[in-house]
Amino acid sequence: MLPDRNTLLNVLREAGNALSTRELGQHFGVKKSQKPELRALLKDLQTEGLVQRTGGKLWRLVPKKKRLSNTLGGKLQINRRGFGFVRLDPADAERAGYDDVFIREENLGSAFDGDKVLVRILDTDERGARGMVVEVAERRQKVVIGRWQQTHKGGGGIVVPRSPLLQRRIRVPKPPPALGIGNFDFVGVEITEYTMPPEDLLGNIVERIGAAHEKGIDVLLLLRDRGIVPEFPSAVEDAAQALVMDTEAELPRREDLRGLPTCTIDPETAKDFDDALSIEPEPGVGWRLWVHIADVSHFVRPGEPIDREAIERSTSVYPIDRVVPMLPEKLSNDLCSLRPKEDRFTMTAEMVISTAGRIVSSDFYSAVIHSDRRFSYEEVQAVYEEKPGARDSDEALTIERVLMLRDCSRALRAARMKRGALDLDIPETEIVFHEDGRVSHLEMRERFEAHRVVEDCMLAANEAVADFLTRRKAPLLYRIHEAADPDRLERLVPTLAALGVRLSVSKKGEITPRDIQAAIESIKHREGGHILRRLILRSLKRAEYSPRNAGHFGLASECYCHFTSPIRRYPDVVVHRQLRAVERAEPLPWPDDEEGRGELKELGRYTSSMEREAADAEMESGRIKAIEFLKKNEGEEYEGFVAGIQNFGLFVELIPSGIEGMVPVRSMRDDHYDPDELGIELVGRRSGNKYRLTDKVRVRIAKADAFAGELELEIVGRIEGGERKPRPGPQRGTPRPAGRKTGGKRTGYTPPTKKTLRKIKRKKR
Repeated sequence: MLPDRNTLLNVLREAGNALSTRELGQHFGVKKSQKPELRALLKDLQTEGLVQRTGGKLWRLVPKKKRLSNTLGGKLQINRRGFGFVRLDPADAERAGYDDVFIREENLGSAFDGDKVLVRILDTDERGARGMVVEVAERRQKVVIGRWQQTHKGGGGIVVPRSPLLQRRIRVPKPPPALGIGNFDFVGVEITEYTMPPEDLLGNIVERIGAAHEKGIDVLLLLRDRGIVPEFPSAVEDAAQALVMDTEAELPRREDLRGLPTCTIDPETAKDFDDALSIEPEPGVGWRLWVHIADVSHFVRPGEPIDREAIERSTSVYPIDRVVPMLPEKLSNDLCSLRPKEDRFTMTAEMVISTAGRIVSSDFYSAVIHSDRRFSYEEVQAVYEEKPGARDSDEALTIERVLMLRDCSRALRAARMKRGALDLDIPETEIVFHEDGRVSHLEMRERFEAHRVVEDCMLAANEAVADFLTRRKAPLLYRIHEAADPDRLERLVPTLAALGVRLSVSKKGEITPRDIQAAIESIKHREGGHILRRLILRSLKRAEYSPRNAGHFGLASECYCHFTSPIRRYPDVVVHRQLRAVERAEPLPWPDDEEGRGELKELGRYTSSMEREAADAEMESGRIKAIEFLKKNEGEEYEGFVAGIQNFGLFVELIPSGIEGMVPVRSMRDDHYDPDELGIELVGRRSGNKYRLTDKVRVRIAKADAFAGELELEIVGRIEGGERKPRPGPQRGTPRPAGRKTGGKRTGYTPPTKKTLRKIKRKKR
């Protein structure tokens, strides 16, 4: 019998000495006709660096240390089509001279998407490096989520993973009766043996997730697929429950600001309040602004169970129907929540702001506050819009201070925009729920000035803290947004120009934030302009965390960090700890040396990747619920904007919900469509008919599949000047003309005959 690669490697490992091809053949009972296959398998293992040939005909296992001496490390990302890329660790990327390595499907070994792996380079050329995975250094997902199916009378069966990136079944024994698992329930499986493809993996069912009909199962599965676990370990919960608020013991070490009029401004549904504001006039200058931030670092101590779990999570996740917090509820909703009429510990940034929006002076310290009033964004907006009754208040925090916050905010914003900051505010979909948890309707989320007031104050505090710690030479995690890649911006110029948007380029070939902002302003009131703003945003680099101060391109800031949300972001906890150490003249938790900065570098990389994971999960969860709502509207028509062009179809953003669906080219039966060179329109080969970015069209919902996250649309017509313009050629229901076929496959588009066109005209009449 011909052995598989794992069995062959195990025999060589157990043998301890070299074996000949004949000895291996005898051991496995390989038939004479199978010997060429055995030799081919040994040569493949030799190519992979797993075995070596000695003495001409003998084979031995390559020692692990030697096998891994010439490898590079990184994180594996697998494509739905089977192949993958390894994004190399910075040190290895610098050593190799390239950032990623292409891995063919057959060279992935037993690695999964997201695993940290070691790769050996097979070859490089002008297209890049190609390699193979030689070892999995760390598994990303300890538990795989899938659907249980009993296949054996004894109770054993298989679990089919949900993730399209893991297309291998898992063989499992009968699940423990205590878990109460029914056939086709979704379960969590712990892998016990990572076999090589195409063999089934081996594992044990360790938990029941739920059945397909259960409420909220769709979002829960999405989270678990991504390794996001809502529940905290019992040790972490126990540690949180033991924490207490001892105001009297802490007062000697803090500024007492309990008499300072203070408020919080948050969404109506908010349960945790991690920032509060106070403001007073500063005669002859402008305003004195206090930004109070929950003092998480007082309760979360380095190395303790809560801290280790917070690092692991790195961020709170806000899927559409729940919150997965970074910290246990005892902290996030109680001790660290700046609730009204209760004493709370804060790290406070006190700033004097001029009427020109400049930070004249700043101070930072630990404090105790007592918030007077909780405002919702809607309440503050009502004050700004002078709605009846909105200004009738006799509470300690007067309405005048809310108006003062608006004036200060406007000054800060004007100064920021003057120096070249970008305003890339893009409308977002809001999913409104009934009390029973069902989706009520979809709408575009309103952006109030009240939102901007809080945002402007937080930006000012973040910038002031970053500048202060930098001047004190205290390492920190900066929030950096590097300058846009000149090549990408250069490619963006003709794209925008074709869409009627001018993006200026200097004589030196540079594009500044001011140039980008000017382009954004020119499309501010244009119908579908937000789609072009999104196009511009995607051309920019992503913001991330780093101990290297590279500035923030989008904010036009030379020095910026995140200080204002330690309840939900771990980098903010890092900044708080460094700030407290400087304030109290204590040793820095991350000193200004190679080791301290090295730790921050790794922490910055990890928290940046976790932030992206959370953002993707949040976006996808909203899409799932939106598609679930639209399922009952299959067959109905909507207006929308063309929001994206691909060779396989176009994406349309539905009005007014903002949800995107795809129109496959296979459903566009009037012609064969191809994208243009700039990727901004689909063009019909025969008719010249075009669908361009921001075009307004009417579409029909053809298919809505929430579990798959797919919304398929069909073009009904184009809308110009408020009127529907039918698309040319055959209408819905007309059979697609058969193309010339070779081997059963369509090779091209054949236009309809004159006879067919006459039939269509008669039908129209």
